[in-house]
Amino acid sequence: MNKPAAPDAARLRISLHDLDPAPWRMIDVPLSMTFKGLHDTIQAAFLWFDSHLWELDFGGRRYGLPFDDDFGDDTVYNAATARLTKLRDGKASAFLYTYDMGDNWEHHIEVVELFDMAKGVRLPRFVDGRWRTPPEDVGGPPGFEMFLEAIGDPTHEEHQHLLDWYGKPFNREDIERDIIDIQMSRLANMRRAKA
Repeated sequence: MNKPAAPDAARLRISLHDLDPAPWRMIDVPLSMTFKGLHDTIQAAFLWFDSHLWELDFGGRRYGLPFDDDFGDDTVYNAATARLTKLRDGKASAFLYTYDMGDNWEHHIEVVELFDMAKGVRLPRFVDGRWRTPPEDVGGPPGFEMFLEAIGDPTHEEHQHLLDWYGKPFNREDIERDIIDIQMSRLANMRRAKA
């Protein structure tokens, strides 16, 4: 009798810590993806610009892009070689992704489910989400709170400066799903081209 195939995809819910309301995204990813690929997918889903250091804390291990001169005593494992197949062992139903060590954007990643990918489906794929991501380099959660206060009040002394800095009005409801979908399609096409 044939053993059933192991699941080959995961649905993940990613929420940004320390914000109320917290921006979140739901994505489907193949388990063959590396942690570096997951980083790229989170960047696309949150419309970050991938211009800062980042790290995943999974099962007590730190994954990132190790440097020859790592700071501290902790080992950083290579995210480009570790794969999401690690989710199959069930030891980590949630883990942490930190982007921009200065602003310290911590993302809680919950494994919603593991599933078999349907034939012809291309992943990664954006499923759902709510609340716009804070702008890059806004100063972390406290800076974002100040940004929201100033951008929402035309009489605030920083209003015009921050509007000019951001480049357009900030609408917390508009997550720019069309751009997220384009980014995800680009990542899925790149995975397909490598296969």
